[in-house]
Amino acid sequence: MYFNIKRYFYGISKRRFWLLLILFPPMFYIFVSASNTDRFYIKQNISISKGLTLALASGPAGLKQMNEIVAHPDDFFLNTFAVRKLYTELYVGTAVYRADGQFRNLLEMIKNNMSFEMPSEDVAIIAFNGKDKAIGQTLVSYYANRLIQKSKEGLVRSKHEESSFRLPSLMGNMEIKEHRSLWRPDRLVPLVLISFISLIAVLMVLAVLEWSDPSFKSERQVAQYLELPILGSLPDLNKISAALHSKP
Repeated sequence: MYFNIKRYFYGISKRRFWLLLILFPPMFYIFVSASNTDRFYIKQNISISKGLTLALASGPAGLKQMNEIVAHPDDFFLNTFAVRKLYTELYVGTAVYRADGQFRNLLEMIKNNMSFEMPSEDVAIIAFNGKDKAIGQTLVSYYANRLIQKSKEGLVRSKHEESSFRLPSLMGNMEIKEHRSLWRPDRLVPLVLISFISLIAVLMVLAVLEWSDPSFKSERQVAQYLELPILGSLPDLNKISAALHSKP
């Protein structure tokens, strides 16, 4: 057993340059990850007055000021009725259960990836920043149209004259920006896994190469297979020469 272990490590030492192959799969993974788009910033500009109120509450007379929505966007994005309706549109035929993992994932995605801001008095921006382009487009479109719909309902509930405010509307098409990055923290686990598999694969290849080498590895092997007495052996002169030259 000890001889086999010693032989294996000797084989690794003899073919040590093969160990560089361990680095290739992790480096390839990093290169591919860095060159591929892995984040999308999707936004929709909306022409809307900051003085409008939105019909968001569950009651027929419930209203929220636009300033409140800017300060607390979760009141808009995570509104119970809004998320339930969105869920039924995304997953047609699926009942809505708040304890369902799919529903919780949708809530988390909305909470972590959606944003609402008003850079001016008459422009609102609803944006998504995340990994899934298709879901991002759906969310931005859904909430942009919902903002317009609820602001129009708010005009009716608050009994404002429509002529006193410009009716909200979409401003142009949805904008999509692609983002790449050399490194992101969520790539650490796949990188470690790929590195481990690469290490095991190279060590297995080295083991196969060493055990398929038919040359004798020791005097004991020579005596065992040839059934002849060993009178002597020649040392590795390269090692002796290297040791002599290394001395001062």
